[in-house]
Amino acid sequence: MKPNLLLNNIRRRVDELNKCVNCGLCQAVCPTYITEGYEGKTARGKIELLKGLLNNTIEPSVALADVFDDCLTCYACQSVCPAGVRTERLWTSAREDLAEFASSIMKKRRALNWTIGKQRLFKFYVRNYGLFFGFNPAYPERTKMVRYGLPVFRGAPYLRRLPEVIEPAKKTVGAVGLLIGCSGNLSAPWAVDAAIKLLTSAGLRVIIPKSQGCCGAPAINNGYWSLACRLALKTIDLFESLDIDYITSPDATCTAAMQNDYGEIFYDDDDVMKRWRVLRLKVRQMSGIIAEALNDGRLRFKSDGRRIALHDSCHNTHLGEPGRWREILSALDNIRIVEMPNAALCCGFGGSYAVFHPGTSELIAQKKIADASQTDADTLLVGSPGCQIRLNSVAAQKIQVKLALELLTELCTT
Repeated sequence: MKPNLLLNNIRRRVDELNKCVNCGLCQAVCPTYITEGYEGKTARGKIELLKGLLNNTIEPSVALADVFDDCLTCYACQSVCPAGVRTERLWTSAREDLAEFASSIMKKRRALNWTIGKQRLFKFYVRNYGLFFGFNPAYPERTKMVRYGLPVFRGAPYLRRLPEVIEPAKKTVGAVGLLIGCSGNLSAPWAVDAAIKLLTSAGLRVIIPKSQGCCGAPAINNGYWSLACRLALKTIDLFESLDIDYITSPDATCTAAMQNDYGEIFYDDDDVMKRWRVLRLKVRQMSGIIAEALNDGRLRFKSDGRRIALHDSCHNTHLGEPGRWREILSALDNIRIVEMPNAALCCGFGGSYAVFHPGTSELIAQKKIADASQTDADTLLVGSPGCQIRLNSVAAQKIQVKLALELLTELCTT
């Protein structure tokens, strides 16, 4: 093995590797395995590769590093594992340790550095790109994946158009800090609007810090932890300074990063870990806040005769705080939830995965739309803006793809 390849992040996860009993249940839920048929890309296969690295029976290589790069980090494998292997602790650790070998690493790091790593420059680029090439945000159903990332709407970034404090229309019961996320800021302003509408209708003062940037999730997931730590620390500094009861985001990826991933990247920094453990107690998935408001009567919704299929974000389905969209929708009058095949499988977005593995990403998304189209649902509801954009790119009018937040905003009567 290369002498300076320490594999520190993988080594501290040996206990997770040793839990694997090689049962192979992960095959049935791994989107890349289902699409490509390569055993090495299942959780079982990747664990054996990591064991080989640690035992010096396998040499690090471009091909090996690219196996971990070709992963959606959806963590469906974690949900089905009978041995309780927490794969959320393995794949991003492997990406960080093997970064120098991955064929796309320089492209990714360059892209991350010149976008989320340089916020002022990025805002200037986004503003001008959106002005000349942006899509009309009045038509969310027309959003499509573009070659080099998320589509940008005409008028982005959205943060500059938002007030810093939005008061509720009725009695204030608390305050929430809103992290709008890169998807809301660049591509899905309607998700931010829907979140604000529901939160204020629930009696919450919404605080939107103007100095917020990326939470660091893209850098975490792509094994660029030095940048991720810088962005995450800024996010911690910002939100712990606010007098708020909750922190949430319309994008489940952001809230999951704050709830879970920060503990991985700051594991050796005791001071930051103490601060993060306090802050994470306030971090909630959007659906959890809405469900509680519905249950105690602060939110009410009118009847609707729609038939819906539901695809929740992988971060809600397989990581941390479970999503509660199904619970909310089941409580509404005259809405019928239609069960679709493979509902818990990933949509194929996976953040930068859709950019660097566009072929596989599109095949996975097409399968999701095909599964939804087999039902008699007229709308496919999704949990996160990234899912909506990915699926809209292949839906081709077969079924309407809509955010759960959007539908609830339309039906909200409070």
